[in-house]
Amino acid sequence: MSVQLRPAKPEDAGAIARIAELAQVASIDADSHRVRSLLAEGQTFVATIDGAIIGFADSFITPDPTGGDRFEFDLLAVAPAAQGRGVGGRLVAESLAAAADSGARHVRALVRCENAAMRKLCRRRGFTRHPESFALYVVDPQPVAPRKRKHDAWLIAVETLSYAGLWLEGELSQEAIDDAHWLASQGELTLIGAVIPSTARDVVELLEANSFINVGQYQWWTINLRND
Repeated sequence: MSVQLRPAKPEDAGAIARIAELAQVASIDADSHRVRSLLAEGQTFVATIDGAIIGFADSFITPDPTGGDRFEFDLLAVAPAAQGRGVGGRLVAESLAAAADSGARHVRALVRCENAAMRKLCRRRGFTRHPESFALYVVDPQPVAPRKRKHDAWLIAVETLSYAGLWLEGELSQEAIDDAHWLASQGELTLIGAVIPSTARDVVELLEANSFINVGQYQWWTINLRND
């Protein structure tokens, strides 16, 4: 029985959610209109055997600080019974081909420090690890009054299979956090997040003072797709 790869379809939502749960990578609401809409966009790939889905890889695109696009490799999951057959590597390769076709400047993946299997896979597929380790902080959006104070952070709206949220990047400040809460309250966003160097104590203190929770230590892995 050979493994076949194809773009995901909205009707694959249930199988993808089950694989994500079995592999313990994310919680996905298979009945969500947002999830089914994302599956129609062609940035999720599934691996199948005789038509049955045994794994998937999901990505999304965000703007980078220079105005280009970044291809964010987000989720990779293979059913436990199908692991060890190279399915994950093939799914990553398929996503990288889609990244090259998208015109994005580079690909990046945020990988948990303890995820040795994914780190090994990233190395094999040509990713380079950032030398620093990073902490991921998240908070639930809170309704706040609009404020017009300037800040130098980037507020990036993202939609993934597991959440719709807002990411803070760049120079974080109280003004940026307040702005993120206000923007998140204008839509159906369920998460505000920030990935910061683990050694940035002043930023850690700022985030914790604003009820952000540290959910783990991570590494950035990247591939440059263009030289400009």
